[in-house]
Amino acid sequence: MHLARIPPRNGGLVFFILLMLFFQLALLEKSALSSDYQGTIKIGGTGGAYAVMTQVTAAFQKKYPHARFYFPPSLGSSGGIKAVLAGALNLGLSARPLTKEEHLQGAVAVELGRSPIMLVTSHKRPGVNFTLREIASLYLGEIRAYADGVPIRLILRPMVESDTSFLLSLSPEVAAAVRKAHAREGMIVAVTDQDNANSLEKIRGAIGWMTLAQLISERRALTPLTIGGVRPGLETLASGAYPYSKPFFVVTGNNPGPLVKSFIEFLISREGREILSQNGLLVDGKRP
Repeated sequence: MHLARIPPRNGGLVFFILLMLFFQLALLEKSALSSDYQGTIKIGGTGGAYAVMTQVTAAFQKKYPHARFYFPPSLGSSGGIKAVLAGALNLGLSARPLTKEEHLQGAVAVELGRSPIMLVTSHKRPGVNFTLREIASLYLGEIRAYADGVPIRLILRPMVESDTSFLLSLSPEVAAAVRKAHAREGMIVAVTDQDNANSLEKIRGAIGWMTLAQLISERRALTPLTIGGVRPGLETLASGAYPYSKPFFVVTGNNPGPLVKSFIEFLISREGREILSQNGLLVDGKRP
């Protein structure tokens, strides 16, 4: 009598193998996902956005502690864009839109928002309100002191800087006055945004331009001045009562890596937008 051979009961072994495959696939998926949130992002460009951006990066790192960020010294908007296009930076910070040539070279910009650009002073009781005509007089040297007699010390920015480009766009009268101010001997010219802020804080009677974003994020002890009777702020900017602002952008190449993409997604998320708004940026025309 021959007994039929019964196949080995290998269901448990098959289940074990499938279970191991499942865990391996899950680990691979988790590894691929976590790679989007680890590594180093090198960020540089306009110094006026550095303090804001460090607050955003700190919030990002609380969620994704394996992400790292490196900020070289301020390069200016153009320097940051050039460094991104050359592959030296992963992310640029710009206070101006991209030029046509930068677009053609592969630069891509995402606007974060606008911040009021303001006349500010270290003088505690300036007692002045400027019109465009008076701004021209300030740069011509015709307005030399505050209401209490304290001498005004005008802080200039280089002609190639976005702050100066903004001034040149205000009116032909202001543009002519700014050029004359740059031609006068003995004028103080602050090269970077941080040099500008330091000069404005430390020099008695100093006056110059700064964004609300830099003033808030760097906690600068400076007083914004009214222009045309309107105080600069996010509310007055949103309503159109205060018309003067500076845009801020993050700039990448045309094929950023997964970590950079993830960080930009965080920047434009509700949490990122709230940080930007708290630091003096008008996001999408309104505060989130």
